[in-house]
Amino acid sequence: MDGKWMTYTEAAVRLGVAPEAVREAHIATLKTDLERLTAELAGERVGRQGEVELLKGQLVTERERADRAVTDLTGERAARQADQEQLAAARAAADRATAELVELVKRLAAIAKTQTSAGTVEAEPEPPRRGKLGRAWGWFLRN
Repeated sequence: MDGKWMTYTEAAVRLGVAPEAVREAHIATLKTDLERLTAELAGERVGRQGEVELLKGQLVTERERADRAVTDLTGERAARQADQEQLAAARAAADRATAELVELVKRLAAIAKTQTSAGTVEAEPEPPRRGKLGRAWGWFLRN
């Protein structure tokens, strides 16, 4: 819309027509432009509607994938929790066994101390150790 702005009367004088004819021609031009723009917009909406539907489908796919990932993570978290509980139970059992072993060692040390101070402990001879040849010879003699 470059150019000079005029009133309907000024345009009518320049064109040599009635001002009402200029106004009606302008209104007709505006209606044509409005119809053209409306058709373009409708075409864009139809094109955009296809894009929107595609995006909706992608969104559904991604939501399903996210739901599967959350389900997998929930299962892994439950498995890890179960592993942690088993580990805690195993540690507690090991602690109890260690405590029992320490108590047993203390009792044995007290018994050994009592027997040593009483002089009643006689060292037992260690059993003879035999090599592979000796074990084989013993087997041969027994059979």
